[in-house]
Amino acid sequence: MQRRSVWAWVGLGWVACCSAVFAQHGTGPVEFEIDMRAEMAAARFDPLRDKVGIRGAAAPMSWERTTLASAIAERPGVYRLQLQFDAALPAGFAVAHKVKVESSKDPQGGWEPGRNRSFLLASTPLKVQREFGADPERPPLRRTGQIDRIAPRPSQWVTPREVQVWLPPGYADQPERRYPVLYLHDGQNVFDAHAAGAEWQVDEAADDAVRSQATAPMIVVAVASTGARLEDYTPQPMTTPEGVRGGGAARYGRYLVDELKPWIDSTYRTQTRRESTAVGGSSLGGLVSLWLLLEHGSTFGAGLVVSPSVWWGHGAIVSHVTNAPALLPAPRIWLDVGVREGRGMVQGARALRKALVARHWPVQYLEDAHGGHDEASWAARVPAMLRYLYGVPR
Repeated sequence: MQRRSVWAWVGLGWVACCSAVFAQHGTGPVEFEIDMRAEMAAARFDPLRDKVGIRGAAAPMSWERTTLASAIAERPGVYRLQLQFDAALPAGFAVAHKVKVESSKDPQGGWEPGRNRSFLLASTPLKVQREFGADPERPPLRRTGQIDRIAPRPSQWVTPREVQVWLPPGYADQPERRYPVLYLHDGQNVFDAHAAGAEWQVDEAADDAVRSQATAPMIVVAVASTGARLEDYTPQPMTTPEGVRGGGAARYGRYLVDELKPWIDSTYRTQTRRESTAVGGSSLGGLVSLWLLLEHGSTFGAGLVVSPSVWWGHGAIVSHVTNAPALLPAPRIWLDVGVREGRGMVQGARALRKALVARHWPVQYLEDAHGGHDEASWAARVPAMLRYLYGVPR
């Protein structure tokens, strides 16, 4: 397997980045054709004034900026764009995206209606033909291993939500064996792309890691988010353009610790100790994962703090780490960020790392030189995350 490492200076020394430390899969270029003729006929798109392109969840696309398409001269109203995606992404990976119109008449709007669309990367050149606003097709269901779907259970703390439980190879064949557990937030995006058009591919990565004996077997519990995601995943309220929002992490923590974990432990053959229980998530999910390590340190002994939203509460999580009571043993922490997420995100992650190192907490820090704030970037780092938590010494 060909591998290459990328390094970055992060203020505290040279750190190996996780950009393409993974296999080079060599996906082919993707050519988009965007059909705007119906929009033109309805006078919603003016080719003399407006531009059109793609936003999405894998570099070189981004949800923050539009990659513009060019008009096809011989086909008025149809636009073309060709992109080459990162070689670290495997063929078959579902890439979420949406078409967006850039117009001086409506600079904040222009999104096609409905949920995200997606396509599957291929090892050969791929053509994606899209009519603006056409009903999206759901990506094919791709699930590896035994995954139990648990219907929403009543809770006194949070809105009921679906939980999915991935069981490792050999679970049914070893009835006396117990397993460590990893709890992941935004669970609807963990195993398949149906909800968001993209996924973390944790089931594929975990199955491969266990079968290749790169890691010990583990159970993965994917806890879905709801419309109250911002409330659940933020430790304190904050003034936003929509008003004062957030601050429900304490209730979400009680749900995980007092309701969900006891049910999981009574239903599956788990190792219940703190040292065997990890929690993880990205963005606000990364923020709340670290908060849970601080506030529920007797329950969670390790965490995946992925692209954390350190900015929430004006960086309050950094002070929280600095002033938190001592935890013995200290929790093990995976902390990462993608350089393409922007300067503020990288600076926040570096400040958080500095605070963790000052507490002498074991932290594995990675900066992904090609990583964005998207499922594709996080999926590329999942194998390394699992090896950090459950790796088998060679």
